[in-house]
Amino acid sequence: MCLSKARNLLCSAVMVMPMTPQPDAVETGAGASIRPPSDALPISWMVTAIFALFWLELIWRLQMEWSVNPQYAYGWTVPPLAAFLFWRRWRSAPPPARPGTRWLPIAVMIACAFLIVPVRLVQEANPDWRLMSWSMALATVLLTFAAIYLAGGAPWLRHFRFPLLFFLVAVPWPMQFEQLVIQGLMRADAAINVEVLNAIGTPAVQLGNVIEVATGLIGINEACTGVRSLQATFMVSLFLGEFYGFASLHRLLLVATGAGLAFFCNLVRTFLLVWLGAEHGVEAIARWHDPAGYSILLVCLFGLWALSLFLPRTETPVEMHRPAAPFRLPRVALAALLLVLVSAEAGTQFWYRMHETGPRIPAWTVSWPTTARNYQVVPVAEEAQELLRYNEGGGGSWTSETGHRWAMYFFRWWPGRTAALFIKNHRPDICLPASGMIQRGPVQHKIFTINDIAIPIRLYEFESNGALLHVYYCYWDGTPPKPGTSDQENWDASGRLRAVLQGKREIGTQMLELLVFGYDEPGAAERAVREQLHKIIRPTT
Repeated sequence: MCLSKARNLLCSAVMVMPMTPQPDAVETGAGASIRPPSDALPISWMVTAIFALFWLELIWRLQMEWSVNPQYAYGWTVPPLAAFLFWRRWRSAPPPARPGTRWLPIAVMIACAFLIVPVRLVQEANPDWRLMSWSMALATVLLTFAAIYLAGGAPWLRHFRFPLLFFLVAVPWPMQFEQLVIQGLMRADAAINVEVLNAIGTPAVQLGNVIEVATGLIGINEACTGVRSLQATFMVSLFLGEFYGFASLHRLLLVATGAGLAFFCNLVRTFLLVWLGAEHGVEAIARWHDPAGYSILLVCLFGLWALSLFLPRTETPVEMHRPAAPFRLPRVALAALLLVLVSAEAGTQFWYRMHETGPRIPAWTVSWPTTARNYQVVPVAEEAQELLRYNEGGGGSWTSETGHRWAMYFFRWWPGRTAALFIKNHRPDICLPASGMIQRGPVQHKIFTINDIAIPIRLYEFESNGALLHVYYCYWDGTPPKPGTSDQENWDASGRLRAVLQGKREIGTQMLELLVFGYDEPGAAERAVREQLHKIIRPTT
């Protein structure tokens, strides 16, 4: 009798405790239910651990963009917010139902798991390729959706869809779409501000994304588009809509309000900066640029929060439900998922290490000619710093013994922080013509051997106000250069895949640009450049 009471008390306690999905209770002859001996609990922990590895791998691959690109710095807040929303939904999860089919979610899990293998292989050589980021993110989300469907059927799939899809706001936008939005916002900002400035009596003319005022030219760059605040308010509006449990229509209203608020606040910010530049000189913009940016972000966030306080909420009671159906993922399936994940990482490392046993260029750095005549540091514009996002580097200028003027720029990106995304639109043949120089003749490709180091060089010749400018440009990624080619800077899909086949891991990048004025003969300019490079380039151990 006492044993029967003890069993009843134990069963009652089990039914009210928050638990991971367990098998159905077994009825005894006395009508009491007991929890059967089961290995479901260790399997549930195993499922949690394996899927956590998939998500941690995804977060680790995205953190590079979150760290180096201020536009996506908000991504660091998305994983904890998504985990919090998932936890809230778990507390109010409905009773699980048996899935209508098992073969389809299992097939989805297998396909998504195996998709990660080639994605990791390609991503190692191209950590900035956003197509790979989206492929890994979608594969991880679908993999988790399939497991949730197996655990609780359609009710759980509907219940947990928002926290999983919410994570996708942290994935960088596709480059073409991002540039389309940025260019549209820049032109809209410039056009509206020109109209407002002329209306208040400040003459202004729009030149594309540039506004010309009496004190000079003021560019509307990416930082002034408001795309950062737009993306951040989009994330916050989605979070607030879920946090307060708004209906779908009110959530859409919150998202639309956030977008409109971000655009309007950025217009105000851009107008103030342009007006300051027109009234007090372009130099005044630098003092107010960042404070104004942070201010509009705070206004947007508090504005969204204030709107959330007035919208009607849908109260959802938080209840704990004991699962009515067991959730068993076969151990073979769990072992297969773990094996695929380990194989993806191990195979990737093996592939690139196998290719790294071949010849490589010795690492090198530069020694700035600080003792040269008239040497001075050339500051890198803030816009260029934001565009390049290098880890180390700078610029300098000096006068040689022959009286020729020289300038040099050197930038270094650490391993894992690929320069492809940053400098592909910042080469001499792109930047210098934009500043009014005229390129003469095609670019030449050569290999200079400087202090026993083979360095790929691009030779450019420009004309500026009747004077010749010779530019020698080097992009170095640690692989042996090929004569007459520029494979080091092939960043289209074919070039990226070729880097994978060649086992070219992203191990860090350097860019050197040497400019010399006054040489009319290309041969004389090249001899002078080689002489300067022997003084500047130094091998590193």
